[in-house]
Amino acid sequence: MKTECAFCDRTQFEERLIAETNEHYVIATLGQITGGYVLIIPKEHISCFGAFANSQAESMWVMVRMVFQALSMEYLRNTGTPSFCPITMFEHGIVGQSVKHAHLHILPAAVDLTPKIRADFPTAKIEELQWGELFLVLYRKHPQPYLFWVTPSNGPTVCWNPPAPLQYLRTVAAELLGRPERANWRNMNPELDKRLWQETVRRLKPYFQSIRPRW
Repeated sequence: MKTECAFCDRTQFEERLIAETNEHYVIATLGQITGGYVLIIPKEHISCFGAFANSQAESMWVMVRMVFQALSMEYLRNTGTPSFCPITMFEHGIVGQSVKHAHLHILPAAVDLTPKIRADFPTAKIEELQWGELFLVLYRKHPQPYLFWVTPSNGPTVCWNPPAPLQYLRTVAAELLGRPERANWRNMNPELDKRLWQETVRRLKPYFQSIRPRW
């Protein structure tokens, strides 16, 4: 464990903790672009999800499904609409990370990231994958920085070795949602952000009460 890492030190995000298993945390992120915005963070200090072993990836996708179910149940409760909550997921694979510890962003909104990424990095190789696990195979063959995303309109997609700045995918998502002032979590209004992440914790935590760490 690297004690200087913000995601290895549980005390740095304990107030924002929504769920915990033996291998992962689910927390409300700082910089709530929209309410319900969470991160899935592995407890093991690892650089990116591409570096996961198969078993680690499998447990991460189980947690993704749990978060997806919780967001959909909350979406149904608030809207009365019997459908899944739109979800956009993304990861800065080493490039663009503000915290050098793997973390998957789950944003309850439909955001088409692909056109902007293609326009910003026209020479970078972008691959649309048939299934998420294929990404691990490709990364192991050629480990390199990447951007990874899944949207309601696109399946798993990866952009290899783009010259992306810090918080790039957050910035794109915030701009596309019409909230550019929330792009950089460090610059967001702290009082507004606290109200939003507290509400995210309050609404989502009850759906995970049956989940307990396995020691």
